[in-house]
Amino acid sequence: MRTVVVVDIGNTSTSLALARGGKISRRSHHPSKWVDKRAVAVLIRRTIGKHHVDGSVLCSVVPKHNRIWLSQLRKVAGGKTMLVNHKLKLGVGISYPKPGTIGADRLANACGAVHKYGAPVIVADFGTALTFDVVIASKHYIGGVIAPGLPLMTDYLAERTALLPRIDLVGRHGKIGRNTEEAMRIGANIGYRGIVREVTLFLQRGLGMKKAVLCATGGYARWALRGLDMPFKIDQNLTLYGLNLLFDLNYRNSEPAKYAK
Repeated sequence: MRTVVVVDIGNTSTSLALARGGKISRRSHHPSKWVDKRAVAVLIRRTIGKHHVDGSVLCSVVPKHNRIWLSQLRKVAGGKTMLVNHKLKLGVGISYPKPGTIGADRLANACGAVHKYGAPVIVADFGTALTFDVVIASKHYIGGVIAPGLPLMTDYLAERTALLPRIDLVGRHGKIGRNTEEAMRIGANIGYRGIVREVTLFLQRGLGMKKAVLCATGGYARWALRGLDMPFKIDQNLTLYGLNLLFDLNYRNSEPAKYAK
């Protein structure tokens, strides 16, 4: 069974980890703006440690960063280096007009969710943007929904108003805001819960997918879904799990059936 370095470059943060048979270890998060060649090499070496790796797979929604990451993954990790795109074996079909426009992270999420939870499935990814992706019962990706992410909403309030501050979203809140920060936190949490509920119901009813598995990933998933009475399975490693699976699906003598779930 192969051990690979999996890298997910998002608009705000980048996640690195080692993956083997669907098990994720040595995971770390770093600002995506860290694209200095030496810094990237150090991050990769720290992730590998003393382990032997067979290759690496990169998922990126920031194309300008790809060159440095790919070159350092080839140099430091060695083995096969793979960049995720729609032309790979994905473990799911694609029924989408322009598959080249689907984000690499969304492909990894769809691949990982179907293998881990089955189909039909709706995946919500809570990152800089909030994305919903749909895979129907025939295991075909058909599209999704994109909404502003939590940090975009709160940062916009701070940028476009004179008195509202930037807030830390982490933490609990009362039933009414007793100060500006708490009022904003309630608005973000409860308001976002409404977005998630309405988009999910829209997809379930409109596509006849009321029995679809609901899966959530991304840094804000647990906080945003707290108190929501919908059966979302929260899987913080879903994207990295999907990257590991994609590597093996596209590697000679693939072994995805042996993955941990």
